[in-house]
Amino acid sequence: MTQQFIFIILLIALGYFLKRINYLKASDSKVLSTIVFNVTLPSLIIVNLNSAELDLSLSILPIMMIVYALITKFIAILCFLKYDTQIRGTVGMMTASLNIGLFAYPLVEAIWPEQGLIYFGMADVGASIMMFGVTYIIGSYFSDGPKQLNFSAILLSLAKSVPLVTYIVMFTLNISHIHFPEPVENFFNILSQANMPLSMILLGLTLNFTLERKWLPLVLKYLGLHYGFAIVAGLLVAFLLPVDDPMIKTTLQVAWLLPVGVAIIQYTIQFRYKTLPFVAMTTNISIMISIVAIYLYQLFFV
Repeated sequence: MTQQFIFIILLIALGYFLKRINYLKASDSKVLSTIVFNVTLPSLIIVNLNSAELDLSLSILPIMMIVYALITKFIAILCFLKYDTQIRGTVGMMTASLNIGLFAYPLVEAIWPEQGLIYFGMADVGASIMMFGVTYIIGSYFSDGPKQLNFSAILLSLAKSVPLVTYIVMFTLNISHIHFPEPVENFFNILSQANMPLSMILLGLTLNFTLERKWLPLVLKYLGLHYGFAIVAGLLVAFLLPVDDPMIKTTLQVAWLLPVGVAIIQYTIQFRYKTLPFVAMTTNISIMISIVAIYLYQLFFV
């Protein structure tokens, strides 16, 4: 497994190196992210859910992800009450907005190749609802613009998420015992094999190690909360969650250790926040921390 992590780190480093030598530009990340989120990741979801045996007990995963996000977002905003509305809004958006689609799947595919993607797919349903629903509402509410709750914009945001729509369609087909024939599955399997390398190269392209001292105290305070919440919730799940399937607990514990989702950068720009350097620094540092955290987790607990 250590070898798999080395390969993943090398792919991230490759993406960063190609950006540094100007062979690829940061703007190229838009093209890569479009391919990953709209082609390779949905293909991976289709392949894994086409013939998977889904258990109703897995429904606890999206529920727990939603509960975790609601509680931690509320607490995080309270912890930043002394700051202005944009800081509170930024923290509210970032908290529990986890990078499952881009960051987690390649790691999960390496650590739990047989069943991991099914479990994390269920968790991602809850995470996506929070990311494109509640997180969007928080960003809009704390912005300097008009405080209008635009449900049509939220629904449109959810509908634009190709991975989320793919989950819903594949869950529906699976429960209805409808499956794609083998040639169709083989086609999507070819596409899905590109997901891991493209995702990691994309992460490397988005990395930026520029640190602005002005934002560093806020970044450190937020990261303390981000991973503090994950550790506390992970321990509570380990000892108190009444489930027999250990993979459910593992999925939640690992999911909460993931870095801040890249969609928060888009929201920060969309709602015209002045905190983009704060979000960018936090996102980049959280990627590095999460790689180490998940490596140590699988090393000692898997």
